[in-house]
Amino acid sequence: MYRNKDEFEARSRKTFVDNAPMSLRELRGRIDVNASGISRRDMLSALDSLERLFGRDLGTVPATTKSVRSLFSSKKAPELRISEKRYANIRSCIVGALRDHGEAPAPITKRIPLMPQWKALLGKIDNPNHRFALYRLSSYCSHMRIAPRDVSTKVLLGLFHALEAEEVVKDPRRLLKHTIAHWNMCGQRVQGWPRVRLASPFERNTIGLPLSKFPKGFQRDLRTWKARLLAADPLDIEAPIRPLKPISVEGMERMIVRFASALVRTGVRIDKIQKLNALVELPNYKAGLRFFLHRFNDEPNPYVGKLARTLYYMAKHYCRLSPEALAELELLRRRVDVDRNRQMTPRNRERLSQFDDPDNVSKLLRFPQEERARGLANKNPYRATKCLERALSVAILISCCLRIQNLRTIDLTTDIRWVKDKCYLSIDGSKVKNRQSLAFELPPDVADLLREFVRDYRPRLPGSNGPYLFPGRNGGPRPHSTMRTDFKDAMRKRLGLILNPHLMRHFIAKIVVGKDPALAVAVSQLLGHKRIDMTMAHYLGTEGREAGRRIDRLLRDARDGSLVSAA
Repeated sequence: MYRNKDEFEARSRKTFVDNAPMSLRELRGRIDVNASGISRRDMLSALDSLERLFGRDLGTVPATTKSVRSLFSSKKAPELRISEKRYANIRSCIVGALRDHGEAPAPITKRIPLMPQWKALLGKIDNPNHRFALYRLSSYCSHMRIAPRDVSTKVLLGLFHALEAEEVVKDPRRLLKHTIAHWNMCGQRVQGWPRVRLASPFERNTIGLPLSKFPKGFQRDLRTWKARLLAADPLDIEAPIRPLKPISVEGMERMIVRFASALVRTGVRIDKIQKLNALVELPNYKAGLRFFLHRFNDEPNPYVGKLARTLYYMAKHYCRLSPEALAELELLRRRVDVDRNRQMTPRNRERLSQFDDPDNVSKLLRFPQEERARGLANKNPYRATKCLERALSVAILISCCLRIQNLRTIDLTTDIRWVKDKCYLSIDGSKVKNRQSLAFELPPDVADLLREFVRDYRPRLPGSNGPYLFPGRNGGPRPHSTMRTDFKDAMRKRLGLILNPHLMRHFIAKIVVGKDPALAVAVSQLLGHKRIDMTMAHYLGTEGREAGRRIDRLLRDARDGSLVSAA
């Protein structure tokens, strides 16, 4: 039916585009002709503003409530550098334009008439959710004249191209995954369903084999090694000084199984991998590292470095290789080990560049007071409480630079202490990532905010009968992901900043040391680092421009004769 793959893909891409509902461009034309007065002016202005602010051609945006809602959720007022009121006015005018001059979008099965075979097949489905989930597939196949029995991987790939070209579905891969799942469920439950089982059309390049595929001896040795890390013996000089966290050990286990799987992919017989020692034999160590290097264009990178490091220390402390063998492994490890932990990532460096703008620095530092004021003005008790909670959490992040794990688990019974009007926050080293105890005196404004939140607002929260300052619904601490997401959303919505809680540590270091490099030691203590070089390597990677400005001022003073020698 189609001469080649390119022709099939080209027709696929037009499936939903050619049958799309009215666009905002067409809606604008309708308003221009049919509306009048102030409402016409406001609606046209709002549509023009939307195109300019969001950088989207109105002809590519369907005139549907869903599409417009999705567009407005993609950016907030601070990101667009307009006021909340202006943002709300634009949104209100466009919603009014859709209501008064738009048209209810016809279901996709109305816009694309279904083939009789697809109508009959969908009619067999009793569950409306399953039937709805297959509308896109049935409409696409009807447009392409593909019968249900002919659905294949090639067809699914065409459907993906059609969804991608339409630019309405936020995540075409996810929708395709749901389509496949519902098709296969119907295959099990619906009488007379085509005997075609669908799978993802995308190639999967999976390296890891299930641990159960490896010899029993290897599995036992891996369990023994894990147990040794989780319950370290303080009298064993080869054992870790203290037990590692389960989540760390699980990550190391996955890495080792992946390395063993890579060896199998390179041709090593799986029955030869009887113990962990097999992984650190020099030929296998080299072959496994080369396998992963090939995946990164043969360049050393943090992942391969961490893999080489993990295996090397396993060889040294568990497998007990000879000094000669260890020396060879050490040489290879050093050649591929890019010590990522000693440098700021490019993404964090980029995000910190937001604070080269003094206005952004000021906005972030003012956030706790402004969020508190927003809460006090809110008549909804629960929303007011969430504003105060958010204000307090950000204030503590600014003044104490806590990691989010320590922030969410602040215990009112053990970590907070009041002495007269002063509030002290102390966190035992056993709760801290690097085992360093933390101790802070909260600034007066933060202490007042904490007292107000605990006294007047925290009791309104579910789980407030528990001991945690920021309670979860079950009385435990507020979930890590919930607290992190709330922080990120607030920064984006209120301030237009792309920021996560951990980046606050970088932010404080950047601002303080940028203003006064002599405070690097104080910043190191505030961050809870054991060594100043840790602070310098991890957090002080953004002061180049400030250092350049300082040196430039010094040189200009020297040139102008205002810099007088001490001699």
